[in-house]
Amino acid sequence: MKLRTKVFCIFSVIAILPLLILTMAAYTRYEQSTYQRMDEISGNLFENALVKTNDTLDNIKQTAGLFTFYSDGDFSIVENLKKFADPDKGFEPYEEFKSNQNIKFVCQNVLYSYDYIYGVYVFTPSGAKLGHTAGKNGDLKVGYKPDTEQWYQDTLALDGHLYVSSRDKHEMFSGGRDSVFFAQSLKDVYTHKFLGVLVIDCDPSLFDLSVVNSMPDITLLSIDNETNGCELYTNEDYISSGFSADNQQTLTEALSVPSLKLTAVFDYDALFREFSFTGVLLLLIAAACIAGILVLSYVFSKNLLHPIEHLSRKMATQKGHTLASTSQYLNRTDEIGTLYNEYNAMVEELNTSVKQDYQDKLIILDAQMKSLEARINSHFLFNTLESINSMAELDDNEPIATMSLALGNMFRYTIKTQSELVTVEQELSHVADYVSIQEIRFSHKFRLEVKLDPQVRRQLVLKLILQPLVENSLYHGLNYCSAGDCISIYGYVENNVIYLNVADNGQGMTPQQLDLVRDRLNEESSFTELGRRNKQSIGLKNIHSRIELYYGRGYGLSIFSEQRKGTRIEIKLPVIAKEEPDSCTAT
Repeated sequence: MKLRTKVFCIFSVIAILPLLILTMAAYTRYEQSTYQRMDEISGNLFENALVKTNDTLDNIKQTAGLFTFYSDGDFSIVENLKKFADPDKGFEPYEEFKSNQNIKFVCQNVLYSYDYIYGVYVFTPSGAKLGHTAGKNGDLKVGYKPDTEQWYQDTLALDGHLYVSSRDKHEMFSGGRDSVFFAQSLKDVYTHKFLGVLVIDCDPSLFDLSVVNSMPDITLLSIDNETNGCELYTNEDYISSGFSADNQQTLTEALSVPSLKLTAVFDYDALFREFSFTGVLLLLIAAACIAGILVLSYVFSKNLLHPIEHLSRKMATQKGHTLASTSQYLNRTDEIGTLYNEYNAMVEELNTSVKQDYQDKLIILDAQMKSLEARINSHFLFNTLESINSMAELDDNEPIATMSLALGNMFRYTIKTQSELVTVEQELSHVADYVSIQEIRFSHKFRLEVKLDPQVRRQLVLKLILQPLVENSLYHGLNYCSAGDCISIYGYVENNVIYLNVADNGQGMTPQQLDLVRDRLNEESSFTELGRRNKQSIGLKNIHSRIELYYGRGYGLSIFSEQRKGTRIEIKLPVIAKEEPDSCTAT
C-alpha cells in the first residue's frame, strides 16, 4: 500500500471538523439563549426598582397634596395657612401655636405612616413656621430664614412641582444628620395665592433599593438628581471589586419626579458566569470527544509516520562538513524505502562535493592572501606619497621621517610576515603606523584610543583585520575628520572567544544604510579570479569572508551604528592555543 493511501486513512481532521462545527453552533445558540435570559432578568430587576422608587415618590407627592386639599368638616389646612399668607402682616405667637395644633393630627399621621419622614414643615410668607418632627433629625433651627437660600428660590421657580435636595447635612435642621428634603410651593387652589413652602425632611433610606436588588454584587443601581447633579442613592460600596467594565448593560429611565433619574448597570460577565455551567459542560463533552479522536489518530498514525519522523530527526541533527547516512528501512519496497535509499545516495554525493569544494576554497583563499600581501590600497599609497612629496618640497621636516618610517613598517608587515596568524599586539603596531601617517595628513584632527588588556594583546588572530577597519572609520565614519575626532579599539576574551571592537564617534549610518551593509556581509562568500581582487577586497566584506573561510561560520564581523552617534564594528574570533608567531622581518 502506498504512503499516500495510508495518510489518507488518517481521519482526525474529518472527524474533528464536524464536531467543532456542531459544538460552535450549539455553544452559539446557548450563548444567545443565555443573553436573552439575562436581558429578561436585568429588565425585571430594573422594572421592580423603578416601581419601588416611583411608589416612594408618589407617597411624598400624596403627603404634599394633603397640605393643599385636606379638610375635615370645618377644619382645612389651607384656611390655617391663609392666616399667614400676607408677608406685610404680623402674627401673634398664639396664632402660630394654635395653627400648629390644628395641623398636628395630619402631620402625625404622615410621620406614623412613613417612618422614613423625619419632619414636615411649612415656611409661610409672614415668617411663621408650622409643622411637626419625629425628632430623628431635630427640629428647625431657631431664627432660620429660607428666603435667601437657593433651594427656596428654586422651589418657587418650579411653581408647584417638587424640588429635591441633595443628600447632605442641611443647616436648617438641628439634628445634624444626612437627609433628603422635598420642597413644594403651596397655593390656594381657588385664588392661586401663595401660601408658603412645604418642606418634607426624609431619611435617605427612602431610596434604598436593596430589597429589590436580588443581585447586589453584579448590579449597580443609582438615583441621580439631574437638576443639581447629586447622587441620592447608590449601592456602589457593596459592589465587588471584580465588577467588569468590559461587558455591561446600562438601563436608564426618568422617575415620576422629572428631575430624578434611575440608572442600573449590570455586569454581564459576572451574570454570564452564573449561567455558565451548561456551557462549560458542553465544552467539556466536546473536549473529551476531541481528546478521544486525537488519541485514536495518534495510535493509528504512530507506526505509519514513524519512519518519516526518524529520517527528519536524522536530517535535523546533521552538523559540520560531514553528513551521516542511515541504515534503517532500506529493505522496504514502498515510498519509505525509496526515500531512505535516495537520502543515502544524496548524502554520499554531498560528502564528496563538500570535500572537493572545501579543498578548492582553501587553495583559492591561499592564492588571494598571497595576492593581497603583494598589494596595498592604491588610494592610500597615492595620498601618502603625495603628502611626503609635498612636505619634502617645502622643508626637511620631522613628519617626513615619521611618515617614511611608518610606511616602511607597513610594507614589511603586509609582505614579509611569515605566518597567516599574528598577535593582536602586532596588529596594533601595524595600526599605529597607519595612524601616525594619517595624523600628519589630517593635522592631528583625530585621535586613536586603545584599551586592551595584556591577555587580549597576546592572542593570535588573522592578520590585516584591524587596519582596514580603522581606515574605514576614518574615511567613512569621521568623514576625513569632518564628522568626528575619535577612533577606539577595545576588546575582551570570554568563553574562549575573542571580541575586538573598532568604534568611532562619527556620522554613523541611517537604518537603511546599516541594513544594506549587513546584507552585503551576509551574502555568500565568492572568489574572484586567481590573483585578482574586487573593490571590496580589503574592505568589510573581504575581512568577513576571510574570517569565515579561515575559522568557519559563526565568526566574523558585526556592525552597529546610529546616525550622528557613530559606528562600532565587532570582530568575533576563536581563541587559538598556539605559540606566538614570529614578528615581522625584512628581507
